[in-house]
Amino acid sequence: MNDGAFTLKHADLPALDRVGLRLPGLLQTGRLAAGSRIEGPTSIICTVAQGAFIDIGAFCNLSGGTINNVRFGRYCSIASGVVIGMHEHPTDWLTTSRTAYFPQVNGWRDLVAPHRAEEVRRGLRPFKSSCPITEIGHDVWIGQGAFVKSGVTIGTGSVIGARAVVLRDVPPYSIVVGTPGRVVRSRFPEPVVRRLLALQWWRYSIFDLFSAPLDDIAATLDRVEEMAAAGQVVAYDGPVVTADRLRDPQGLAADLAARFTVILAQAS
Repeated sequence: MNDGAFTLKHADLPALDRVGLRLPGLLQTGRLAAGSRIEGPTSIICTVAQGAFIDIGAFCNLSGGTINNVRFGRYCSIASGVVIGMHEHPTDWLTTSRTAYFPQVNGWRDLVAPHRAEEVRRGLRPFKSSCPITEIGHDVWIGQGAFVKSGVTIGTGSVIGARAVVLRDVPPYSIVVGTPGRVVRSRFPEPVVRRLLALQWWRYSIFDLFSAPLDDIAATLDRVEEMAAAGQVVAYDGPVVTADRLRDPQGLAADLAARFTVILAQAS
């Protein structure tokens, strides 16, 4: 049965690493929610909560912290200590404790009140806003120690400063700092942002774009728009990995090895 469960061991990591999947953050996860996917190549060093939903695009470097119920676009970077999508608690119920909506937490219901199991079952009320999916666009950089509240949307191209606390949605290409997080400026002027969003350069492999001067945004946009119009660059189609594929990590690594002409000798 495909219930999202898998077992990943330290011994499996080198083979996956050689085909662009650096996944130490999944060693303790054990299970992912239905629909979860990872597009390679990508690096997940951060801790992924057990049973989480994750959708992580190619060329992401998730270098530390903890994530839960989150969708990342491509080319995202997060630093150590980042926390994204943690569970909320009800503030207008009798109690904020999880025991009110998850009475079997830690097995306490059966330990303390086994004779009330049916009464608890009948009176149970769902807490539907416990952990909505957090949406992270493409090319988002989240600095060290930042906190992103569950359910927030961070627009493509945004930068979240170190230690920022993001409680609300962030427009594309914004720079956010502080507690609570506030937008201090845009990365680029509005006409440039519009061109970036229209071009959707993240559809492509960055390695197909090095004929553009990447440190000159105007010239890069001109060049990539020209390449796209001429059909000189095609969308990158990365390998997609699900929890079901992670049940056989060595087989997965072998399948991906057949896709690439060069296999990485070791992690860089």
